Amino acid sequence: MKKINSIGLFLAVVTFTSANLFAQNENDVLRYSNTDVFGSARFEAMAGSFGALGADFSAIQINPASMGRFSSSNLSISLNNSSLQNEALYNGTATETQQNKFTISSGGAVFTTDLSAQNKGRKFSQFTIGYTRLKNFSNSRRYEGQNLYSLLDVYANDGLGIDPEYIFTDRPFSTGLAYDVGAVYYDESNFQYYPELTPTGNMYHERSIQTDGGIGEFHIGYSENYMNRFYYGASLGIRRVNYSESYVHSENVLDTVGVSLRSFEYDYEQVTEGTGFNLKLGVLFLPTEEFRIGLAFESPTIINLNDEWTATMNATHNYGYESIQATDVPEGQFGYRIKTPMKLRGSFAYVFGMRGAINVDLEMSRLTNGRIRPSSDNSFYGNAYTFDYENEGVMLLYRTIVNTRIGMEYMVYPDFYLRGGVAILPQPYDKEFIDITSPNMTYSGGIGWDNKYLSIDLSYRLFQVQEEYYAFDPSRIENRTDFKTNMHSVVLSGRLKF
Repeated sequence: MKKINSIGLFLAVVTFTSANLFAQNENDVLRYSNTDVFGSARFEAMAGSFGALGADFSAIQINPASMGRFSSSNLSISLNNSSLQNEALYNGTATETQQNKFTISSGGAVFTTDLSAQNKGRKFSQFTIGYTRLKNFSNSRRYEGQNLYSLLDVYANDGLGIDPEYIFTDRPFSTGLAYDVGAVYYDESNFQYYPELTPTGNMYHERSIQTDGGIGEFHIGYSENYMNRFYYGASLGIRRVNYSESYVHSENVLDTVGVSLRSFEYDYEQVTEGTGFNLKLGVLFLPTEEFRIGLAFESPTIINLNDEWTATMNATHNYGYESIQATDVPEGQFGYRIKTPMKLRGSFAYVFGMRGAINVDLEMSRLTNGRIRPSSDNSFYGNAYTFDYENEGVMLLYRTIVNTRIGMEYMVYPDFYLRGGVAILPQPYDKEFIDITSPNMTYSGGIGWDNKYLSIDLSYRLFQVQEEYYAFDPSRIENRTDFKTNMHSVVLSGRLKF
C-alpha cells in the first residue's frame, strides 16, 4: 500500500462532513468531549442523577466525594445490552437500520476503612478502583435517495490545479482514486477535472456507515467522611479511546446519455486509538439529614490519539469495470492531541427518611474550550501544524451547554425499590449553523433488591438522539441526512458488601 503521512486542510465549516477523510477536525473534538456515562443499573435507572446521593460505584464519575457515603466495602459489576434503532431521511427517502451491542458498563471495588476510633471527626475513608464505560460508538446506519449533486463533483474540485501526473500523490484519497477508475477526467484545455456525468448529474446515492468501539475510563479514587456531614474526594481517570469507522458510498448514474460511467463505489476505513488523563475533585455537604448538596470539578482530559485510515474505489463503465490495485491502495496515519473542556457539576438531593430520595444534577460544559493540537512528532510541510482553522471552528460551531439529570428512588417494600429518571441534554451546536433545537433525551426506570450483604438491580433506559449528517459539502442542503436514533439499554448489576 502507498504510505502517506499527511493531514487535510479544511475550513471550519466542514465540521459536519464525514467525507473529511484523513482530516482531524472539530468533529473529533466533539466526539471525544461529549460522554454518556454508563454504569450500574441503579445509576442508569435514575438517568445518571446521583451526585449528591452517593454510595453507588458509578457516582464517582459525577462526584468522587459521593464515595464517602460508603460505610462498608463493596465489590460490583454491571452488564449492559444496548439495542439501537436508526431512522434516516435523505431527500424524501426514509430508511431504517438496527444494531445490538453487549458490554461491561462498569465494575470495581470500594475498600472502606473505619476511622472513628481515632475520634478526630473522620468517620470512614474509601479507596476506589475500577472501570466505567463513558461512551459506546457501536452503531450501524444507512441512507439512500436521489440527488443531482455527486461525490464526484467534490473530488473533481479537490483536484483543481494539480497535474494528473501528481494527482495520486497529492490527492490520494479523493481525486486520485476517482481519476484512476475513470470516474473523473482531466480537461487539458482549462486544467480542470470534471466528473464523468451529464450536466444534470442525476444520481441515486446509498451509504452504509458502521462505527464501533467506545470510551472507557479506569479510575483510582480516595474519599473521606467527616462527622457524617462533610465528604470530600478525588479521583484520577485514565481514559482509553477506541474508535473505528467504515462506510461504503455508492452512486448509480440515472442519466447515462453521452457518458461511460454507470456506477461507482467508494470504501473508507478508519481506526483511532488513544489514551488520556484527567482529575476529578468533589465535596458533599449535608446541612440537615434530609438535604444534600454536592459540587464537583472535572479537569480537561488531554488525549493523545493516533488515526490510521485507508480508502479505495471502483467504477463500472459501459466498457467494463475499473478498480484500484491492491498495491496502490493508499494508507494514512497521523498523531494528534485533543483537550476536552472542563466540566462543573452541581448536585442537590432530598432524602425521605429511609423510604427514598430525589436527586438533581446540573453539569456545565463549555464545548467552545475544546482544542485539537499536533503531537510533537508530527509536522505539516516541514512545520508543526497548529490546527488554527479547526479550533476556530470549535469556537464558532459549538456552545456552552448545561445537562440536567433528575432521578428518584422509592422503597415500596422492605429492601425492594422502584426507580425512575429523565435527562435533558441540549444540542451542542450553535443554532446559527445547525438547525436542531430540541434536546437529546433520556428516559429510564428500574427495580432493585438490597439487603445487608447483597444487592441486585435491573434497569431500562431509552436514549434519543437527533443528528444532521453530511456525507459531503455541507453548504448544500440536498446533501443532508437527518438521523434519529433510539438506544434501548438494559443493565443488570450485582453488588457484594463485605
